[in-house]
Amino acid sequence: MAPQKKSKASSHRSEKEIDALLKRLHSGCRFILFEDVKKNDISNILRNAAQPDEVHSELGRALAHSYIESLDDALGERIILSLCCGEDIESNSSNSHHQISKTNYASAANAFFSYLAEYVLANNNGEDSNDSVAQEKLHQIRSKWLQWCVRCEELISPADNGSSANSNGGGRSVLISCLKNYSSICVGNSSACGCGMVYRSLKSSTSRKYWIRSIASALELAITTSGGGLEESDVLFQDFHSLFEACTLQARGKIQLDDLLAHNEESRLILNESLRICTMNLHKDRSVCQFTIKMIEYLAVSLASYLDQLVYTSTNPNESVAVLELSYEWLRGLSDLIRSASAKELDEDNTKSLTKAIDAIIVAILPQLSSSTSSFMAAFEMTSIYATIASAINTLGQYSTSTTAKSAAAMRLGTLALSLESDREISGVCDLLIGVFSCFTDDAALVDNDVTFVGGILYALGCVFSSRPNCAKKALTMKKVGEKLIKRIPTVIASSISSSSSGEEKSERLHLIDLLASMKSEPPSTNYQHLIEVISEAISDSDQTNLHSWRRRPLALEDQCSGLLVGLTFLHMSVMSPILTEHGYQRTLAFLTSFLECYPRAASRVLPSVLDTVRMSSQSSSPLSQILSSVAFIASKPILSDPHGAHLAWTYLSPLTNDGVPSATRASIIRILPQMCLNNKKLFRRIRDVIGKSMVSTDPMVRIAATATLSDMAKLDLLRDVEGIVSWIQGRLNDEESTVTRFALSALRYLVQNEELDFDLVVRVLEKRLGIDLGVVDDFLGWDILALESLVELLGEGGLEEEDDDESHDEEDEEEGGPAPTVKTVKAVSLLIELALNIKSEERYDFSTQSRILSKIYQSLANYSAVILGLDPESIRTCADLTSIPEDLSGDWERYAELKSIVQSGMALVTRMQDDTKNDDSGSTTAEFSINLVAMMQLLLSFEEETFGSFLFRKGSSSSKGKNEGAQQHRVSKAVLSALPETSVIRSMYESEDSVSARVAAYFYALGVEDDNDSIPQTSALLAEMTECISYFAPPADPPSYAMQVFSITNAMSAVFRSIQNADENSQEELFETAVDQLEEWATEFSEYGYIALSALALATDDSPQLYSGISRVQNIILDGSDMFETEDVKLLCTCMVAARLSQTTDARVVDLLDSVEKSIERHNGQSCFGGYLGLAIFVQSVARKIRSHGSDPSEDWCREQARRCICILLKSLNNCTLTDNESILELASCIETGKSSDTLPLPSELTVKDGAAQKLIGVIIALSHCFPALAGVSTDLLKSVVAVIDKLPWGSGKGFATHAAYKTLIDAGVYSMDDLSGAIANTVARVQGFDSDCIDLLDPLFSLASLCHLSSGKVKEELNLVNETATRILQTSSRMSSKGKTMAVFTCCASIGELPGVTSFVPNIYSSVKKDQVSNVVAMMEETLLNGEVECTHASALALGVLCAMRNSSQTTQQHKREKKSDRKNVDVNSIIQGKGGTVMEFVLQQVAKAHSGVLVQHSSTKLATKQLCILFEVLEAVALPGSFSRVIETTLHSSAVGGTELTNSSLKILFSQIESGRRRIGFDGRGFLDMSTRLTKLPAEDLSKSIGAAGAQQMMTAMPNLLFQLPTSAGEEVANCLWGISRDLSPENQMVMTEFFVGMKTIFASAGKESKDKSKLSTSPALLRALQNFVASGLFDEFCKVAAQSSKIDASSSSSYATSIAAYLECLDMISASTITTDTMGIQSDVSYNNVLVMASCASFSSKQTRRVETWIARQNVRDDPSNLRMLLLSSLAVAPQARNDIEMKESIANLFDIMLVAGTNNTLCIELIAAKIAYWWDSRYMNEMSAATHPIQRVTTMSSFLISSNLCFEVQSLPNKEISAIFDLFVADLPAKLALLCQMWKISDDISNRATRLCKDATDKKKACLQKIIQLLDGGGE
Repeated sequence: MAPQKKSKASSHRSEKEIDALLKRLHSGCRFILFEDVKKNDISNILRNAAQPDEVHSELGRALAHSYIESLDDALGERIILSLCCGEDIESNSSNSHHQISKTNYASAANAFFSYLAEYVLANNNGEDSNDSVAQEKLHQIRSKWLQWCVRCEELISPADNGSSANSNGGGRSVLISCLKNYSSICVGNSSACGCGMVYRSLKSSTSRKYWIRSIASALELAITTSGGGLEESDVLFQDFHSLFEACTLQARGKIQLDDLLAHNEESRLILNESLRICTMNLHKDRSVCQFTIKMIEYLAVSLASYLDQLVYTSTNPNESVAVLELSYEWLRGLSDLIRSASAKELDEDNTKSLTKAIDAIIVAILPQLSSSTSSFMAAFEMTSIYATIASAINTLGQYSTSTTAKSAAAMRLGTLALSLESDREISGVCDLLIGVFSCFTDDAALVDNDVTFVGGILYALGCVFSSRPNCAKKALTMKKVGEKLIKRIPTVIASSISSSSSGEEKSERLHLIDLLASMKSEPPSTNYQHLIEVISEAISDSDQTNLHSWRRRPLALEDQCSGLLVGLTFLHMSVMSPILTEHGYQRTLAFLTSFLECYPRAASRVLPSVLDTVRMSSQSSSPLSQILSSVAFIASKPILSDPHGAHLAWTYLSPLTNDGVPSATRASIIRILPQMCLNNKKLFRRIRDVIGKSMVSTDPMVRIAATATLSDMAKLDLLRDVEGIVSWIQGRLNDEESTVTRFALSALRYLVQNEELDFDLVVRVLEKRLGIDLGVVDDFLGWDILALESLVELLGEGGLEEEDDDESHDEEDEEEGGPAPTVKTVKAVSLLIELALNIKSEERYDFSTQSRILSKIYQSLANYSAVILGLDPESIRTCADLTSIPEDLSGDWERYAELKSIVQSGMALVTRMQDDTKNDDSGSTTAEFSINLVAMMQLLLSFEEETFGSFLFRKGSSSSKGKNEGAQQHRVSKAVLSALPETSVIRSMYESEDSVSARVAAYFYALGVEDDNDSIPQTSALLAEMTECISYFAPPADPPSYAMQVFSITNAMSAVFRSIQNADENSQEELFETAVDQLEEWATEFSEYGYIALSALALATDDSPQLYSGISRVQNIILDGSDMFETEDVKLLCTCMVAARLSQTTDARVVDLLDSVEKSIERHNGQSCFGGYLGLAIFVQSVARKIRSHGSDPSEDWCREQARRCICILLKSLNNCTLTDNESILELASCIETGKSSDTLPLPSELTVKDGAAQKLIGVIIALSHCFPALAGVSTDLLKSVVAVIDKLPWGSGKGFATHAAYKTLIDAGVYSMDDLSGAIANTVARVQGFDSDCIDLLDPLFSLASLCHLSSGKVKEELNLVNETATRILQTSSRMSSKGKTMAVFTCCASIGELPGVTSFVPNIYSSVKKDQVSNVVAMMEETLLNGEVECTHASALALGVLCAMRNSSQTTQQHKREKKSDRKNVDVNSIIQGKGGTVMEFVLQQVAKAHSGVLVQHSSTKLATKQLCILFEVLEAVALPGSFSRVIETTLHSSAVGGTELTNSSLKILFSQIESGRRRIGFDGRGFLDMSTRLTKLPAEDLSKSIGAAGAQQMMTAMPNLLFQLPTSAGEEVANCLWGISRDLSPENQMVMTEFFVGMKTIFASAGKESKDKSKLSTSPALLRALQNFVASGLFDEFCKVAAQSSKIDASSSSSYATSIAAYLECLDMISASTITTDTMGIQSDVSYNNVLVMASCASFSSKQTRRVETWIARQNVRDDPSNLRMLLLSSLAVAPQARNDIEMKESIANLFDIMLVAGTNNTLCIELIAAKIAYWWDSRYMNEMSAATHPIQRVTTMSSFLISSNLCFEVQSLPNKEISAIFDLFVADLPAKLALLCQMWKISDDISNRATRLCKDATDKKKACLQKIIQLLDGGGE
């Protein structure tokens, strides 16, 4: 309201009045000096000299009245000036007069201000809201009065120039009066200027103190007069609040150093006045006024805020002590108020206010004050305060609703209790805890989610303090309360109330315990468990990954107490809580172990809790493993390394070893004594005494335990003064319990092993004590198995004679080859060998016992060297090549033969053990047996390698004739080949009429021709030629034509594969896939013959690993597309061809496929299924390659079985085509199927063909003829029977197609002779001559004659002329022969030149005996018939010409054998590859490898057994260098589909990579095959490699990478490195260690390059390859690596695979690279930061501060609101970059930079605050924090315990947590940020800069970030708002 204008007259009048009054004032204040007074002035002088009380007070009121009327500022200034300074008086005035004058002015001033105050109060109480004049006056008076207070202080204060103030006026009395009366209108008047404003305006401490007292007095009066009503209390409280805030809580940064003492006094004054007023009010009435309750609550909250000033005073210990002392007085007075108030009658609101005050005391105040002595020299007696607060809590009935009753408060109070030393203080804190949390045990109390944590904390504290006598009672109470809380399960209603009512509060989770509680209540408990592991990792910081240089500093004492309490809480919760049984007791013990390893002195506090868990577990139904784990933990090093903990553990455990304790318990405790001694050797004598007493116990179990314990201690080399202990052992050698004897012998063994006893001496004692002789094996065969096992182990500890210093003996030893074995050692070895040879014949030992003893024998023998075993290399080498052994070497050779026999029997035994599955415990026994056997065999193989060198191996010999039984092995003359049709002729023939199927088939034959001089055509060109004509294929009616058409396709597909093979190795896979695509297109768009082409290509392809995927694709196309075939013939043919391909790996699907073929043929009974017949023949030919005449190999058995089955199907089909009177053919089929002999089987005398079955019968006969070689491999008798059956068929039935194969096979098998062949030819000639020239049946014997002639070694020219003449006559146009007969004549002419594909063989092959003129005549006849013959004849002639053209491949057989040798990888015969030297262990091992290898290639009942055997054998062979050819064995094992799981795969890879290790010595052979195979594996696609060897196998491959790259040239090495990286990249999601091993391998390569090794056997890479690898690792793979790591981190709570180890290994590689020629500027870390690489970039920031700043800046600038999905990546990257700071300077610059970024980018949508919080959190807990005083500052007692989450690997440890949990962790960091940042800024002296930035940011910040910034500002400024 604007002030009203006064008239000039009124103003003039008031001015005159005031002038007069002031004159009267001044005159009245003069004192009379009578010596200077004139006589006539006496009356006036006396009148003016009246008393001040009577006159001057009236003057003051008059002045006030006049001022109120005028309200003129100038008049007011004159009044104040006059009152304060008075009027100038004589300088010589006396002091007494001067003092009187001041009193008069003071009286006037008091009256003046009193009148004004009365006026203001009167108008305040009765003022009318509409009286604007009165309100204007009041407003002017109040505002002017505040100025008067300041003006009065100025007037009475000394001037700045040092001159004193005018002292003639009232002076300070005027100021006091002004302040006193102004306080009366300020208190209780909301419209008055604030009390705090006056306080801030006053400059003098004295003035401020008086103002405080005035306000206190006014406040006291106002409370008394107002009655303490709610409304009045609010007004009064606001008045006091402003003053208290301005005085005590003002920012210390704004106080001058000179004023600090005064400020402290003023703060103490206002505190005392406040406490006095509240105390007075509490003593007045039974009830409590509202003002007092509000004051108590405010004082508690203010005290918590006041303690924040400790941050500002941290650099000034004196000021910090002053703050703490005032805080202590504050708390003490406050606690008295709370106690008094709690005794009053309180309503609900008052109770809540009081509990809030208690909350603040417990949560924030007590922890800081109680622990202040750790930082400052200030000690306070807190016991009374604890008792007072506890008493108040017990008095309040509704305290259970307080927010203090949370696990965070319990944790802070528990930490406080653990950090205290005085029993009285501990007892007081315990009372507090019991008072706060005992209410939770009431069923009606609200159950919170963290009630179990509270219970765990209380119970843990109870266990810790139970050992203190003065606290035992309180400890017991806490345990009872805690147990009830832990075991309490929240009800549904309570849980729902808790989750709904306090959900908002819970979401904050601003304490670690709150976060754990919320995670525990969520369904996926794995997050809770994982967070516990993170805390455990953070405490110990045991991670060794070098992601950065950050390492944790030791925790302060209070933090150690917090960590201890957390661990004990987890322990009790995991044991006692019914809803936490799945949360892992073992995990809790691991947590405590990690903690105690860092802080061993806490062991004595952990032990009571562990003992309590043992007690509770033994009383409940807890598993025995849990109890044993607890006992083992008591004996662990973390407990026993602390002397007090060791004392407590021994005190608890030692009584359990005394007599009277149950045997099981006593024995269990005795068995853990070795571990106790190992962990604390000072316990040895006590343990020794316990063992000595127990060894003579009458209880067998105790004696066994004691002897076993003694044996364990001997094994651990813990025994001292063994002389006395040996006597104990000797006394137990003859114990009635064999187990005792066993452990006694075992103890002796370990004493010998540790060189405490001499072996020979021990053996002599044993011989004497036990009455035995090592030279008599029968003395031991009757022993108990346990004792015999220990004795055998002891016998393996012998050695050589000790060396003598005598030079003569040294020379003698040199001549003899060094020290010799001791006498007893020689006898021990002989005894072991004798036992091994005789143990199997001992009837008293069962198979299991024999196995155990033999296992120990192998173990003992393997401990010795070859010299000790009696093996002399020279002698063995000499004897190995002799037929008769010289007598002088017979002993050495016999010892060698015995050892060889032992290991051979061991292999037989392990086979039996693996086959025995009855005993469930046999697995471990078999595994141990295998390990010991392998060690023994490796010893012998190493000896043989040293002895024989390269002569240890010899080349293998083939056991089969080859795949092509009828192929000629010599070349045909070029003259003969030149007479055959050329490819151009066939092309012209095809182009003249390309729509004829026969011409297309001929063209396909021509395309498959391979000339020696011409290059192999490209795959694309071949496929393009074939694509043009595939659609014209059509199935002919007669089987011969059909067969030749089919094999034209197989011939062409062989040419396609040859072209693929001829291409570059890197492009072969792509070419093959292209071919498959093209052929599939044929099948789907042109003709189903495309499926035949697909099947033929798969069958023609070798087993190159890069082609596996294409082959599998073909197989899937055929097998999955049963409905795509147009004809059943093609379907059956393709099915059989796929089965033939699968049979190469003995695939289990083969049997099912054959079942389907057989059923299909049966369904078409009476109809021809020649496609099926031909397919069965192809299948039989395929499996026949693996069949040897003699062999028991499982794969061969399987092949025989499938071949016999197919032959039976064909025989049954033959039977269906004939009319017979008996079942002889079916019986023959049964004999073939079962493998029985057919000698007594009656055969049919004559067979008649069924009507309509002629064509079917021909197809069956052709198919059967192809099976004859395979049937001969099964049984030649059965083959003779089949041939005899076919011979019973009439001519014309097609039996002529079988005669060639029958006689050739039987002659090769030695069954038929050439005489038999001559007779057959003669009979056939007679049949030909006996038929009419136009009879169609003539063609059957004619074809037979044409094919048989070339088998004869004699002259058959006449017979061949007969064939040619007859065929020529039939083909003449005048002939009356049918077109079918003429077609057969064409084929007969062709058959006289060579073998017809599909009819007499599978490949076109010209006879070696044929002449050029014969060929020319036949070709001319075919061409003539093609031009002038009938249609059918022209088709046959065209097909025949194509076949003849294909015969130009004169060298085809040789080339095919070469290709087969190269491609036959799955049908490897080990014996044909490599064999050992005759009579050696190596020969035996390789024979066993051959047998087992063959077994794993077949899926049958013995496959699993063969797999285990091969694993053992491969492990044995790792000890020696093998020839490279052995890699074929490994490769076939890896690529076999019958591999028995990962075990064999791992074994194969181990032996493969062991052979490429550097330093392998090979003489006479190389290991290139292993290197080539390893290289091929690296080039496989990751998916195929994973299927083949799995991710674990790929990890092995990465481990072997250095050895591989060391031996490769630069170009190949680069390619292999790229391939390996691709594998590790693609397989890392499945197994992250694959990528880690890749980088570890690279690091090995880089490290080896930097070392100059004197060992020349150590290989290294070439400089060029090294540079290429460095560039590749530094930049080439960086983006891909970042992408993979980022992808896993983006997945919320599902990625269990952490890339921490990979990134750490990568950083180590970069570190090595940066130390070389490559600089960081060329590395990938210089790429632009993005979401795909920020995680790795952040981890790589350790390379430079520039890199760190770059990543931090990028993270800080990202707007989270734009894309919330990136929040997770930014948080994880913040954790990765946070630890990268290196020093204080870098940290200061980083923090300032981030604040500057916030000024630009803002705070609300970025993660700047979170990033700063993470950086500060890491720095705070790092070893770089040298200022430990700041780290242990009292303010840290009220943190969120976020330090317990800080670990060197936190970024990757939290990747499996959901986003909300990661965000919650950052919330904890942010909550702790203000205090930590403020303390650090004080140390760094940058408080003003950061405060300035934070103040500017705070304007636009919102929510939590605004609160965080405000807190930072407050702490940096030292308090204030």
